[in-house]
Amino acid sequence: MTRSRPRPNIAAMNHLPSLQTLRALDAAARHGSYSAAAEELGLTHGAISHRIRELEQHLHVQLFRRAGRTMAPTKEAVALLAQVREGLAVLTRAFPKPAARGEASVTISVHPSLATRWLVKRLGSFMLEYPHIALSVLSTADVADFLTAEVDVAIRYGDGGWPGATSERLAGETRFPVCTAAYRDTHALHAPADLARARLLRHSWQPWADWLRAAGLDLKEPTSGLTLSDSSMLVEAALAGQGVALARRRFAMDDITAGRLVRPFDIEVEDGYAYYLVWREGTTLSAPATIFREWLRGAFLAD
Repeated sequence: MTRSRPRPNIAAMNHLPSLQTLRALDAAARHGSYSAAAEELGLTHGAISHRIRELEQHLHVQLFRRAGRTMAPTKEAVALLAQVREGLAVLTRAFPKPAARGEASVTISVHPSLATRWLVKRLGSFMLEYPHIALSVLSTADVADFLTAEVDVAIRYGDGGWPGATSERLAGETRFPVCTAAYRDTHALHAPADLARARLLRHSWQPWADWLRAAGLDLKEPTSGLTLSDSSMLVEAALAGQGVALARRRFAMDDITAGRLVRPFDIEVEDGYAYYLVWREGTTLSAPATIFREWLRGAFLAD
């Protein structure tokens, strides 16, 4: 009979790990990347790797495995992260970051894909219009992370039904096929039916079925090839010439405008999800957060 591996427990260590080590574990898991974690924490890639390896040696478990270009947390790491994040949240509430006298600030939680593909490129206009408001953008993939005490508002994509949160719909989204001009020409993609000879890049929870139906195609949902769980990676795969992606408009339009991607067909479909501004239930937005909300509404309408 195979005995299950015990759940990792920080208390079992001869000494407690440093706060920086715990933050390194948390950041590496959120980003799926040691390099991104290092950038967030102001450390080197080697420092993050060293702290994770030291933690693994103390706990006698493997915390990350390489999955393609990302570092995926193991089940032992997921169990440990629940304890670590609870502890970090307690410390954040006990020692909130002091604001400078007279300083107005807004801390925004946003999924890494939306931050990279859309939001960060547009924040310059906010800073020009409201130079007295300091913005702090937290790139957080985990849904639970946007309800911590340090976050004023979050931008999330989904159905708006997050427990413990107030959700305000900002905008809907459409999806359509994109690829490079070279891929379109090499595979002679002149009509939707020509997709039968193309590689369809897949998102793990946003299938092609609705678009194929709208295009009147009798093609089945692809079951082979490349499947990605992140909308930004989906666009990156299309940019790399690996196939045709069914992309969200806000994630692809900058590349289309720049000529890096093309829309081989004009057909698009409304997505079932939408963008929401989210904050903790039972709380009132601060004056700076309210200003950011109004600016964000305008930014979505402008696209």
